[in-house]
Amino acid sequence: MRVNRLPLNGTNAYVISDKHHALIDTGPERSRTSLLNGLASIGLCAEDLSLTVVTHAHATAVGNVAWLQRTFHVPVAVHGADAPILASGINRHARTMSPVGLLLKQLGDARFEAAAPDVVFGHSFALESFGTRGTVVHTPGHTIGSASVILPTGDAIVGDLLMGGWFGGRLLPHRPARHYLAEIPQQVVRSLLLLQRLGVQRLHPGTGDVLEMDEVQRLIIARAREFPSGPTPTRLRERRLREDPTLAKAK
Repeated sequence: MRVNRLPLNGTNAYVISDKHHALIDTGPERSRTSLLNGLASIGLCAEDLSLTVVTHAHATAVGNVAWLQRTFHVPVAVHGADAPILASGINRHARTMSPVGLLLKQLGDARFEAAAPDVVFGHSFALESFGTRGTVVHTPGHTIGSASVILPTGDAIVGDLLMGGWFGGRLLPHRPARHYLAEIPQQVVRSLLLLQRLGVQRLHPGTGDVLEMDEVQRLIIARAREFPSGPTPTRLRERRLREDPTLAKAK
């Protein structure tokens, strides 16, 4: 089993190569050529993919999902809370965690080509039926439907639950950092604790490079009390999002 990172215009996609090959996230639409070139660099083409797994329904992660599904018949799997967003083609509003996050919201893509998911999962989803060992687990925080792909090697592909370094991973790419955006920020550490309990040793983020769980423990989990626990309005918003995930879409 191999985990191949495909750098795509400031974000990462990943390919899990086992009996078959599963793509985790696709990058934004503008990275389509880079995605195909990245697949070719590891000896694959789009027709070789058995599944696309969406870690979160943001334009930076799902910009090529519909194209792969339509052109190459690659099925797509997404958590139920993010499925309506994938089907709408519009990012849901996320809370900014820093001034950089505010800038990214203003400059980043808010729309993408909508796609109807083939697989909608809940707490977990086994990948064996698509020829890959591993389990997709619900890890909310960045979005309410964020998910991570956990492999038997101790690796987990976590999307934007965390990021590596800053400035698109150009600075200190192996240093764990909180992402600039989060829908329910108080859930991030809870999701990291879940990954820790499940034996994850290395995290592969949507931005940056491999993060060691020991460093995540030291820099993020152990410092959790330094971060806001979330006022009542935030908890109420989380409940509303669970009841209707289409709320608060980006304009």
